[in-house]
Amino acid sequence: MEADAADPGFGEQFLEDMLAQAHEATPMDIRTGILTQLDLASGVLTWCNCGHPPPLLIRAGHVLEGALERQAQPPMGLPARFGEEARDVHEIALEPGDRVLLYTDGVTESRTAGGGEFGMDRFADSIIRATAAGELAAEALRRLIHSILDGEGSDLRDDATLLGLGWSPPGT
Repeated sequence: MEADAADPGFGEQFLEDMLAQAHEATPMDIRTGILTQLDLASGVLTWCNCGHPPPLLIRAGHVLEGALERQAQPPMGLPARFGEEARDVHEIALEPGDRVLLYTDGVTESRTAGGGEFGMDRFADSIIRATAAGELAAEALRRLIHSILDGEGSDLRDDATLLGLGWSPPGT
């Protein structure tokens, strides 16, 4: 489904519909995640965080601290159905060349070969170095995944999921 740039509430309605579908599909389960929609024409990113770490926004080779940090909403599923309040849906206009990185806590809480926590600083530094080197997003994520798997001996203790996206205006 594509965003209708003429309707500024489209992204919010789209995410509300997605949340409702998730509740209907497995009403007795509890799921965490971040539902997102990116309007490819305008670069407007719309999201609702249901229990995950906040996404990172990387602009001009730097992580913009707290740019996408908002209060996480309850996980999707049964407990959330008891609440009558609508979930908070957020929007931000991306700039050409921006990258957004979504991840689970299993990434930052994974262990290095020395037994220490991989951590947010190492995670962000890996992405910044890859961006500065001009690596494509897919290659940067591939290297990061291998770094995490090498440290864990290919035996993760928690789910470690990464999703990266970049935005540039159409035709550039």
